[in-house]
Amino acid sequence: MLSNIDPRGLLAVAAVILLLIVPTVIAYRRKVKRLWLVVVVNLAGITGVLWFVAVYMAMTMRTRTADITPPNVRLDANGERPIHTHQAA
Repeated sequence: MLSNIDPRGLLAVAAVILLLIVPTVIAYRRKVKRLWLVVVVNLAGITGVLWFVAVYMAMTMRTRTADITPPNVRLDANGERPIHTHQAA
């Protein structure tokens, strides 16, 4: 089957396959908590509206790492390390 496809056709097939797995890649890179759910929706909607749902899920679902810094912790100028401030009791 693939032997009858010219190089441009093969490139088009590869591009479509890469496009179809975009939601899964986004979810994996973002480290979403329910990656399996994005994969299932992505596979179920590989040719339809559910693909867009999978993209939305991948971009908006909660991640495994906490992004929220407690309000009483101050970070340095880069937003990385906490600044330890000692308050008098």
